[in-house]
Amino acid sequence: MLKEISGGSGAAKLEQLRENFHAKRVLITGGFGFVGGHMAHRMLQCGAEVTVLDIDTSSERLSMINCSRLRLRDKLNIVEADVTDKAAMQEIIDQNRFHYIFHFAAYASVIEKALTAPYDTIMANTMGWINVLEACRLSAHKPRMIFLASTDKVYGEMEGDSYFEHQTPLRGIGVYDSAKLAADVFSRTYHEAFQLPTVTLRMCNIYGPYDFNTGYRLLPKAMQSMFAEAEPVAPELYFDAIEHQRDYLFVDELINAIILLAYCAACRGEVYNLAGGTYLGTPAMLRTIVEMAAEVEAEVDPKRARTILTNGIAVKVHATASTVHAITKQHLNGEKLKNDTGFQPTTEFLDTLKQTIRFYREHYRSASEDVQHGQLLAG
Repeated sequence: MLKEISGGSGAAKLEQLRENFHAKRVLITGGFGFVGGHMAHRMLQCGAEVTVLDIDTSSERLSMINCSRLRLRDKLNIVEADVTDKAAMQEIIDQNRFHYIFHFAAYASVIEKALTAPYDTIMANTMGWINVLEACRLSAHKPRMIFLASTDKVYGEMEGDSYFEHQTPLRGIGVYDSAKLAADVFSRTYHEAFQLPTVTLRMCNIYGPYDFNTGYRLLPKAMQSMFAEAEPVAPELYFDAIEHQRDYLFVDELINAIILLAYCAACRGEVYNLAGGTYLGTPAMLRTIVEMAAEVEAEVDPKRARTILTNGIAVKVHATASTVHAITKQHLNGEKLKNDTGFQPTTEFLDTLKQTIRFYREHYRSASEDVQHGQLLAG
């Protein structure tokens, strides 16, 4: 059945997923974030009753949920709460009797930010998950699945060609890495000790529209450099990242994998790697982004497109010695997920990258036009 869903036609897949999630109560923590927003959108398409929980649910926040074109906000139950608040999480989960819980809430999704606030990172990324699990343990109603978004960083520096779920030691040492590692371990603990239906997915680098983490993440940061200003600026590549290699996967593929895990009862208590559709060095990824951005821009403004290509990439050296423990190579083996659910990526990397770049160009162009319109009105 699972292989039929993952390998069949799009219409057949969607219809079977509608049957599974239709009218089911779903909680998505961190729902105003990049992946959380996409998960909420897909669950609404499947006919679920979706509650999104986030520490910041303001209508001004840059989020897929606040996109006026999609009109998601009016279709969701929105709860503003902090996952580190144990009492609040227990009340929300116990009262709403959710069928599925998807946990994406995190204080920091990058190691640099985690380093500036280690305590907050540990509280959110470890204890936030413990609070979800404790609320489920104490509730009379048990969800059908409690999903944890983990990370490839729990493995630490790679030895060999790739990470394997039950062969590669967990050696993450950074603040973000260790906080996620602890949550990852407790996921299995609460399944074994309390029979909670947890599923853990160790994710690679995800890209796609509506990722507004322009301060740290490679693609949105590059998009801001090239499209946000009157003149494009060369995206930056730090010298110590020249040898980095990473997996990349389009966000829709991630959501497909999560939904298949939710559908498959045999996956409860298991941990899975989410392998990327593409494995690239960071410089090669950034060069591809620049070339694709120029191609997209050339359709509208050939002069600006030439500037993007001429600018290329700006290689920078950190002004001070960094204490960030950046992993050089990260590559996940995804055979277990494929064997248990039938999941495998179906989209082409360059096609989805172009789709993503088109989104950001339109996003920044619209913002620029709004500013110009406001200036005209003020004048």
